[in-house]
Amino acid sequence: MKVVYIFLLVFLLLSCNDKVNYEKPVDLIGKKEMTDLLYDMHMVVGTSNIKNVHLEKNRNYMSLVFEKYGIDSTQFANSNEYYTSNINEYEEIFEEVERRLDTLKKYQQAVMDSVSGEQATKRNRAIRKKTDSLSKAQKPKN
Repeated sequence: MKVVYIFLLVFLLLSCNDKVNYEKPVDLIGKKEMTDLLYDMHMVVGTSNIKNVHLEKNRNYMSLVFEKYGIDSTQFANSNEYYTSNINEYEEIFEEVERRLDTLKKYQQAVMDSVSGEQATKRNRAIRKKTDSLSKAQKPKN
């Protein structure tokens, strides 16, 4: 009986294959376009909690991304499934998306630092101006 269990266990372990190969879909989204698409999807997901010009929040803008690339959710799902089965390609795609997002984050931080610096400079000038006018007002006249 023990031999049967060992045989079944070995059979199950050998029959498990960690690499799944999906056939390349006919309408596969190219690697560059997939990278652009995933970048835009990350941007859309990141802005879903921000109010738009109509003061609406939590809108699903994914359909606009699909429309931009002229695809539908099925084509995306098939292409995404294919790329996930080819992990090296998918990793390259996501590294590029991550690099772009990081570049954008650094740019936004630089803009915010610049704005903060300008505001601090204006604030310091205003404080100096008030201090100067107070000093002049407090000086005794001879």
